[in-house]
Amino acid sequence: MTGDKQPSVLVLAIGNPDRGDDGFGPAVAQRLRRRVHPTVRILERSGDALALIEDWDGIPSVVIDAMAPISEPGQVHRFDLTDSPLPIGFAPSSSHALGVAETVELARSLGRLPQCLLAYLVEGEQFETGVPLSPVIAAAVADVAERVLAELSTILETDGRAQHA
Repeated sequence: MTGDKQPSVLVLAIGNPDRGDDGFGPAVAQRLRRRVHPTVRILERSGDALALIEDWDGIPSVVIDAMAPISEPGQVHRFDLTDSPLPIGFAPSSSHALGVAETVELARSLGRLPQCLLAYLVEGEQFETGVPLSPVIAAAVADVAERVLAELSTILETDGRAQHA
């Protein structure tokens, strides 16, 4: 993590905007920029999932990613991964070689999870190179951005109370 001061909360937007619905995370990140508290850092990752462990080291974090469809494209799932793994049906559904589920569980086994780790996963429809977000995924961007803003507000309020306790 670079910078002089560690952020209060980290938003990790995972995905590649040049691979269709895999660009969901970066699209949400773009929507969040300039709308988050100055102590919130937004970081986009398109490759190495293991880097997430270093990114979230000691920082409450929200992960945003697209996943292969398991029920309905555009369906948004929210998980609190702080104390529980992703449900088994979601674990193998990443479009990345090493996905969020594997990275979270590796961090858990190493004692490297942040004190708060939330995930917003959207079921994608298509992941071909060179195509834009599908309409159903593009429609979910604004909704997830608003939900993440509400989460960030709650995390910052909780963190502020903890620092003043």
